[in-house]
Amino acid sequence: MKVIVVGAGVLGASVTYQLAKRGVDVTLLDKGIPGEGASAASFAWLNSNAKELRPYHQLSVISIAEWALVARELGSSSWLHRDGHLQVAATAVQAERLLARAELLESSGYAAIPVAPREIPRLDPVIRVRDDYQLGVFFPGEGHITVPLLIHELLAAATGYGATVRHSSKVNELLSDAESINGVILEGGERIESDVVVVSAGAGIGGLLETQGVSVRTEGTPGVTVTTSPGTSKLTTVLHVPGLSVRPDTSGRVVVRSSDIDAEINRRNWTLPEPAVRKLFAQLGEGVTDVDPAAVRAERIQIAHRPYSFDGLPVVGFWDGRPGLYVTTAPTGVTLGAVTGRLAAEEITTGKVPKLLKGLQPSRVFEAAAVEVACVGTSSTTSG
Repeated sequence: MKVIVVGAGVLGASVTYQLAKRGVDVTLLDKGIPGEGASAASFAWLNSNAKELRPYHQLSVISIAEWALVARELGSSSWLHRDGHLQVAATAVQAERLLARAELLESSGYAAIPVAPREIPRLDPVIRVRDDYQLGVFFPGEGHITVPLLIHELLAAATGYGATVRHSSKVNELLSDAESINGVILEGGERIESDVVVVSAGAGIGGLLETQGVSVRTEGTPGVTVTTSPGTSKLTTVLHVPGLSVRPDTSGRVVVRSSDIDAEINRRNWTLPEPAVRKLFAQLGEGVTDVDPAAVRAERIQIAHRPYSFDGLPVVGFWDGRPGLYVTTAPTGVTLGAVTGRLAAEEITTGKVPKLLKGLQPSRVFEAAAVEVACVGTSSTTSG
């Protein structure tokens, strides 16, 4: 069997590794450098914290555990960090909702420990405790992944099993005949044939499906992730305080996100204005005690469209009506990458849908598209 995987983010790299491990002749194609797309712009928070639908929650919990197995297989765990996550509420309403979520999660066996504000420094002494903090909840089973390191390790292992990895190879079109998808056409016109094409191109999936007359929206809202210069902070845990998300990174760097700052992205030239960067660092200083906002520098500013799906759930499986086309996309691809890669490889090599993927197949996207079309009275589902 010959398989082409399009997109070298976490999902694409994981599928490539799992296929190569099973002896499949697999080629991975990426329009840029592996890991520099939406995966690199991800906050890379490893969690199943707010996934209310039970099957989605269970799949995420399994995948979090399965990353440890992947680390064992790869012989490297430098990319896997299970140092927990602290979320803080600053109003009575936020505290009530946070406590209710913690109780719901604990009822399913997911550790969620309420923490009084005065106890927060015992978890991490550099977290600033503000007067308005009402409650914290610590989730010890959560953490984060250093995405570039993970993708490097997955692709190194995949090539060791015989996989081919090609960067700077943009796929312009899916190659098809009257019966099935049987390859891709690259930007320069090169044709590569295969038995199956796995499209893991995140928000770019829609453009490739358009070449087959399939019209679905896969591009979500843009988000920005800022990675600071080394030595910024000694923070050790993922931290969510009102208006700010921050986590540790290598060599004292931290990775910072804010939904307010996302709104300040300049969409004309795809940049984040300097005043917005300074505003973000001022927020960082309010949340972490050992950060000097005036001294912090942005080492990387990464902006990407988040993948979009109709109901916020992953889409994994063979695309109905297009034999040979397999799609993987998820709003939380970093968390789900381990189990998705394994299950996708199992389905591609055996032809059987794994039980854990039932309900996540692309068929439901068509059903949702039909509902949307009926509601808006138009023949297209891509605008908006």
